[in-house]
Amino acid sequence: MKGPILHIFLKNPVPGKVKTRLAKEIGEEAALEVYQALVEKTREACKGVDVTKVLWFDSYLPNPSDLGSWGHSPLHIRLQQGKDLGEKMRNAFLYSFQNGATLSVLIGSDCPELDTLHIREAFQILENKDVILGPAKDGGYYLVGLQSDTPELFHGIEWSTETVFSRSLEKMQWARKQVGLLPVLSDLDDGKDLEYFESKGVLDWKKPNA
Repeated sequence: MKGPILHIFLKNPVPGKVKTRLAKEIGEEAALEVYQALVEKTREACKGVDVTKVLWFDSYLPNPSDLGSWGHSPLHIRLQQGKDLGEKMRNAFLYSFQNGATLSVLIGSDCPELDTLHIREAFQILENKDVILGPAKDGGYYLVGLQSDTPELFHGIEWSTETVFSRSLEKMQWARKQVGLLPVLSDLDDGKDLEYFESKGVLDWKKPNA
């Protein structure tokens, strides 16, 4: 697994286990449809990035035949390991670096604005920076990339809060790491976000029983 690696964090498509904030507003089945549409957007963005990809699932390994095409580069599937999001991300990066990766980028599937060019730009910037971050409008980040193991980035952070990005940036400044930044993009977390992306025609999803 030499060269650059792209990690994609995914959840298994189980009603009630995905987009839980959104599910409280539109129902579990509808939230599942939205999640699957987000994964499809993410898959399309990744297909144009010619690097080895690792899909990290949260509860079980799916049948590879159910994954669809993620491009022509090698594809691996693994289970996320760790007590919280920080530990899971750190372990994903460790996996790639221990297997010979030179540059390592990680994304989720919550950002329908993320496209192929953003991911390619992340790898380009990372060639000259220690860390690359893609800040989200909600105060988190939609992408993180590293040149080498950087444990301090994943400890002492209150995950899923509006301080994730600012706190992460502070920690990297204290560690004297050179940080590159991508454009600020919007995640989809709740009903208001869904309405915004629907109005922009960014997300195409099928409402149950519609």
